Amino acid sequence: MNGVGADILQPLGADIIRIEIPIQHELKNFNLYLFLGEHPALVDAGPYHPLLEGVVMESLRRAGMKELEFIYITHSHIDHFGLAARLRSLTGAAVAAHHYEKPRIQRAGARLEEEYRCYSSLSERMGFPREVAEAIYSLAQVWTSLSEPCPVDIPLRGGETVRAGDRELEALHTPGHTAGHLCFLERQEGLLFSGDHLMRSITPNPELYCPPWRGEMTGLPQFLASLELLRGYDIKAAFPGHGKAIRKTARRIEMNLLHHRKRLEKTLEAVDSGCVTVWETALRLFPQVRDKRPQVDHFLAMKEALGHLLILEKEGMVCCDRSGEVWRFFTR
Repeated sequence: MNGVGADILQPLGADIIRIEIPIQHELKNFNLYLFLGEHPALVDAGPYHPLLEGVVMESLRRAGMKELEFIYITHSHIDHFGLAARLRSLTGAAVAAHHYEKPRIQRAGARLEEEYRCYSSLSERMGFPREVAEAIYSLAQVWTSLSEPCPVDIPLRGGETVRAGDRELEALHTPGHTAGHLCFLERQEGLLFSGDHLMRSITPNPELYCPPWRGEMTGLPQFLASLELLRGYDIKAAFPGHGKAIRKTARRIEMNLLHHRKRLEKTLEAVDSGCVTVWETALRLFPQVRDKRPQVDHFLAMKEALGHLLILEKEGMVCCDRSGEVWRFFTR
């Protein structure tokens, strides 16, 4: 495919190539990581689209790869696994992902539609305006078109050592952005392939578990614990699913933890000043979405606000009245 520019292929070393795909979105790109050698492998697959399929396959060809042995999926969002089924068919690769992610990956669009119906039913309790909720959740059909169901050939649990090219990667279970998010650590050089758990200029949005998963509605507490987990590893550089490499990983981890400590303080201030519902709190925390037409940013703002409110409730800083149709939060 002649449209594949040389700048898409960016060597990270003699045997690792970043395939950087630009997109017209505030994320600006998504990154796939190709490992050359005895066990050729790809970390993440990108969203499904016929044009993108050609770009990725031509990128593999230019790198000297006709076949892959493994495709490692960091998590079950469509921009990371949507093309996996097609690449599996074209390259013969076995697809590996955390076993918690299997329902989303193997059922793809059907599972997403179920989740969006659940989100829609939850929105009234959050104080979400009906017209905004309906507009946002109608986007489910758009997202489902960017993925295809894909078998998970190798279910992982975290802690396994897997082969990628001529290297070994340790699968680290880092839940929070999704329940089964994985980072892959190459210990010898301290290289972390961090998916959406750790990014250079963006703080990942926590998962909203709908229905609740293991008694939790939000992945934010898990996300914070997963950041703490990474403190225990010697990481020289992190390579995320979006954006540029992170060279000062310890500093980035601390900045993310500090970001959420400050957001907890702002959330408490919002409730103390009279923001009673999740939606009111979200608008106080993210005033930039107030006058925008309904879009996914409204949903992300709601998830962030809910996650911080529920942490504050667990810490005894706020209480929640769930007796009515709309949840109402108050400071103690």
